[in-house]
Amino acid sequence: MLSFVLAFTATKAEDPRQTFPTVDELPEIEELPNPFVFLDGTPVETAEDWERRREEMIAIVLHYQFGHAPPLPAPDRINAQTISETTALDGQAVKRVVQLHFGPANAISLLLGIHAPKNRSGPFPVIVHNSSATFEVDDPIVADLVRRGYMLVSYRRTDLHPDWGKDPEAKKRRDRGDARRGYPDHDWGCLRVWAWGGSVTINWLSTLPEVDMAKIVCTGHSRGGQTAALMGMLDQRVAVVAPNAGGSITTGCHRFGNKSRRIKDKMNSTNAYWFHPNLIPFGDQETRLPFDLHFIKASVAPRAWFNANGLTDKLNVEGSMVSWRAAREVYDWLGMKERCAQWYRDGGHDQGPQDWKALADFADFIFFETPLPNPKTFFQEPWPDIPRHYSWKAPQ
Repeated sequence: MLSFVLAFTATKAEDPRQTFPTVDELPEIEELPNPFVFLDGTPVETAEDWERRREEMIAIVLHYQFGHAPPLPAPDRINAQTISETTALDGQAVKRVVQLHFGPANAISLLLGIHAPKNRSGPFPVIVHNSSATFEVDDPIVADLVRRGYMLVSYRRTDLHPDWGKDPEAKKRRDRGDARRGYPDHDWGCLRVWAWGGSVTINWLSTLPEVDMAKIVCTGHSRGGQTAALMGMLDQRVAVVAPNAGGSITTGCHRFGNKSRRIKDKMNSTNAYWFHPNLIPFGDQETRLPFDLHFIKASVAPRAWFNANGLTDKLNVEGSMVSWRAAREVYDWLGMKERCAQWYRDGGHDQGPQDWKALADFADFIFFETPLPNPKTFFQEPWPDIPRHYSWKAPQ
């Protein structure tokens, strides 16, 4: 077991010039790739080794699946304009709409919807929620979060890049969005753009004395869950990474599980714009990928991971269990197994009151050591007969 100190730092500079093998140059790996072995075959043995391997794993995932973003605008280069401020939730919250302006010539804007506890002293833990609207979370859910002492900050991801899957006119125009227009030399797919927006939001939040920067959660649903997983992998200031129904090829598993939503299907669908074109050649050659989606989960370690899914969701929730098992080997090695949670409920593809309550319960557990209401439900393996799909073990 290793001992780690959590570091709350922003994303490191991403280097798109790094070179990696092409699909034809990569060996076939039938099982889930080993997170404890570097790409050149060197084993991980120490905490320092793990930090370097973690960086390599992130670089691999970005190269083959998501692409690279520009540096974040500095907090003092983000201009914030308060559009409105009112009292909400029967006087329990302050509700604000804030617009951020940043980037080259301040040409990029991002709208935030904020609920903060009223008549209570901060600093407050914050849930950064990416969505297609500023106030899409139902009031009873927000009221529970505020009662617990959380700020909820929802940023409108489509301000940065239109969602072609839900905006056919933007797709027809091939509208790449203000962020990609502002930084045309970067090879980022849409999910990387949206995740970058979450870290921009955190940069602005860092200027507010009411924000507890040691207690940041990120979440989102479906494509927003994929965004949250990617954002949390990259931004070490996020203490709890909490994707909800994060998609078959971001929080699921490339190699195993429900095969109805695999790489080939995604990259031939209307959702290909989410990812980097480097993923296309692996459409029917997943076993040549030098990673699988446990790399995203394991790269969050030793910070906390909470993935919520519906048992009847079609987006490879079985594969999500498979990749979670593998990632948890890393957490166990670090002595933080309880920080890696996988939570299932009856039902399908949505983020409802049960999901939000479980997320808040887990965040309370991580931040305040509040006992989990039913611990077993946070570490579920609903399909125990599915094999582990890996034979490697953690270093001794």
